[in-house]
Amino acid sequence: MSFGLVLKELDERARERGGGVYVATMTIVVFFEDASIGNLARDRIHTLAAKHPSRVILFDGTQSDALHHVEGEDWIELGAKGSNPEVLRGALNALRMPEAPVILLWIATGIGDDDRFCELSRDARTVVYNSSLVDAGNAALRQLVEYVGRHPELSIADIAYLRLAPWQESVAILFDGEASSELLDLTRVEIACGSDPEALYLLGWLASRLDWKPASGDMLAAPSGKQIAFEIRREGEPRRIARVALTATNSSFVAEIDSHGETINLSVSGSRAKPPRLRAINNPGVAALVERAILTSQNDRVFQASLAAAGAILAVGTPSP
Repeated sequence: MSFGLVLKELDERARERGGGVYVATMTIVVFFEDASIGNLARDRIHTLAAKHPSRVILFDGTQSDALHHVEGEDWIELGAKGSNPEVLRGALNALRMPEAPVILLWIATGIGDDDRFCELSRDARTVVYNSSLVDAGNAALRQLVEYVGRHPELSIADIAYLRLAPWQESVAILFDGEASSELLDLTRVEIACGSDPEALYLLGWLASRLDWKPASGDMLAAPSGKQIAFEIRREGEPRRIARVALTATNSSFVAEIDSHGETINLSVSGSRAKPPRLRAINNPGVAALVERAILTSQNDRVFQASLAAAGAILAVGTPSP
């Protein structure tokens, strides 16, 4: 790997700058093995680094180790195709900013058994993952569940989970006031989504908040013993929830995206019927979600509980999309 040449270029640019102090709030390390994902990552990380001065090190798994590219003193790209784990960690340690925390964005498969990830994550204060960008099915999420189970001390965030905030808020609005008692009477949950991880996270979030446990491949059990059926259906845009329907004995609660993808329509029918409500969707963008991941991942207990519940549901059976 050509990080020796990169160090030489950085030294030359420091001399051109006149030896002044270069300050970075963090070292952002990105690893990817898909060119389209790499293009997305470059755009989003540029946005993030513009707000938080950072040294960015991109390990491009699509390019040979002959590749090296430097922009200023804060943007470094290295080809990582075929590079062994020790070489990658050596490059990171040589190029990172001293005392600036390392944030690892791992945007590739194999989080559970890839030695390159294991080496790079050893130096990371926070790992940011994106399970549904890597795999629209549930394989990447399963790998994350297994890895976190073996390494509970790891500070990690998943962009797929962070996208759910508008839907978590919508569910809370559906059950505000006296309707909250209906949460204990739910009999069915249906989630339509363009990819599995977001749907499983939303189901896991509900299960962790209501203390539901998986009973079979399509049933959950409440502490009272009451059975709640669930269905996950593949529908709509990738990485986006399309519809959530929660059914109680005498009422139905539905949140669904409108045809333009701009609002969430909230409706309650049956004994708890209310006039329809609309809620604007505030999609902050991936750069903002990465920023949130960095700031909250160390103490996001709700995410940890939701991930554990989603993992438990997957362990019992694979919900059919």
